[in-house]
Amino acid sequence: MTSSALHQALSHCIQHRLTFAAFRLPGTTHVTLWAQQTPELDRVENGLWWELNDVFLLSPFRTSERTPLIRSDVELTFGDAEPHWQRLMECTGSKEPARPTHQGSTLQEGFLAAVRLAQQRCASGEVEKIVLSRTIELPIGERDAPGLFEEALSILPDAFVAMVVTAEHGCWLGATPERLILAENDTMEVDAVAGTVPIQLAPNDVAGWGEKERHEQRVVTKRIVSDLIDQGARDIVITGPEVLVAGPVAHLRTRITAHVEGRGVEELAATIHPTPAVCGIPTDQARELITTLEDRDRELYAGFWGPWSADGRMELYVNIRCMRVHADHAELRVGAGITTGSVPEKEWEETEHKADSWRQLVRTPITA
Repeated sequence: MTSSALHQALSHCIQHRLTFAAFRLPGTTHVTLWAQQTPELDRVENGLWWELNDVFLLSPFRTSERTPLIRSDVELTFGDAEPHWQRLMECTGSKEPARPTHQGSTLQEGFLAAVRLAQQRCASGEVEKIVLSRTIELPIGERDAPGLFEEALSILPDAFVAMVVTAEHGCWLGATPERLILAENDTMEVDAVAGTVPIQLAPNDVAGWGEKERHEQRVVTKRIVSDLIDQGARDIVITGPEVLVAGPVAHLRTRITAHVEGRGVEELAATIHPTPAVCGIPTDQARELITTLEDRDRELYAGFWGPWSADGRMELYVNIRCMRVHADHAELRVGAGITTGSVPEKEWEETEHKADSWRQLVRTPITA
């Protein structure tokens, strides 16, 4: 796939602050770009997702009763042939948004202190696990985003690669290895992903992984299966775990398939999100502790996003390995699961390895 038309289209969208979503599904080669003719976001109430077709849903970590969506007023597909991206000129963008407060990177001592406090809450029995994230500032800006998007398409073929711009959320770029749900023909698939090891240290056989990682993966799987049962899903099949390679790190993944006839897929998505892999156990207590222990709001990080068509394939991904891109810098978000047995310095190292997914791309030349 040649990149010139895609690069020009993305650059036009960013420059004119169009409301749009560009994405590439894992294992595919074509990129879809959906742009709105007007900048204002629509929202859909829970229970009405079945009315939606060809929209890009995007939910922050803290969900609400009405989920934002991006319409496909203009649809472009970049693959073997290059579309006429000039159709984007039909769209009107938003005015320049207010500049957010520049907070910089999360300090190491602050993150380690938060991990120790989280361990204390785990030891007291208040929570079993809590996922804490940190922010790493990168020296790239909005002008670099199209090139980074294209680099991710090439280097991370098995990730869901997406770029979104809205007046409300700003510019977000992500390449996530974790699917939240895939629903089609009354069948629903969910990925349970947990446990992280640097790729050079990851055993090919699951049995060779450490007990902490395997326990973390079992806990996530058990919680998701329990949620599906509570929502009336039937014929649940559990496959795995298996080793999932995600750039510079590897995870353990179990695939869960269930029959969901008669159930609203959005109800199941709302029940599953946020998974223990990005929040913790129990969910409500972990979510509140995250607000207390992290140094800033998560915004879209650890929320979910993806293309939605109620008449066909519905696919949503957990928004990890992502960054918010500002005019002259970017804020990369990475997290680690904390339990009583965590070693704070190793949790910091884990976030460092996860950050390399994007830092390696930033270090390479970004070309048009």
